[in-house]
Amino acid sequence: MRHPLRPVLAVVVLALLVGACSSAGATSVPGEQPGASEQPAPSEAPVEPGEPGIGQPGAGPELVDPSPGQQNVHPVAIERLDATASGTVVSVDATWTSGVDPCYVLDRVEVGINDDQTVDVTLFEGTSDPDAICVMMAVTKHTVFTFDVPTTGTWTIRDTQDGTAPVEVIVS
Repeated sequence: MRHPLRPVLAVVVLALLVGACSSAGATSVPGEQPGASEQPAPSEAPVEPGEPGIGQPGAGPELVDPSPGQQNVHPVAIERLDATASGTVVSVDATWTSGVDPCYVLDRVEVGINDDQTVDVTLFEGTSDPDAICVMMAVTKHTVFTFDVPTTGTWTIRDTQDGTAPVEVIVS
């Protein structure tokens, strides 16, 4: 025959165990509010300086310069092109999504100027350390480059990887 208080006793013991586990590790400093020494939530965590474009809302893309000599080089799609002209010198700001260094490093920018007033642009990325363990984190990057065009008029700049729509710039 079962004792009538056995289920109640089991619930009380369980409640005591849960309470003890949830307060384990909690410390209190005199004069300090409980929980004040806790680490901030991930969304409140301080952002490390020097890492623009990585987990910083509104920080904008990370500006990168080409670093020739990368390994396993391949073309990447451009997500945004902005172009301006000063005389016959065209300046282009190309933006794309990539990964973190040393796994994803801009190797070079190739510019092909065509007779029909179009310019083909290709970004190439590679790795500076093929043995690196790569963190899967998206980073928005951009690079700025210039080139001269031989004539005035409207020039169309396009990504050879079809990542973004072509843009036009008026050269005068």
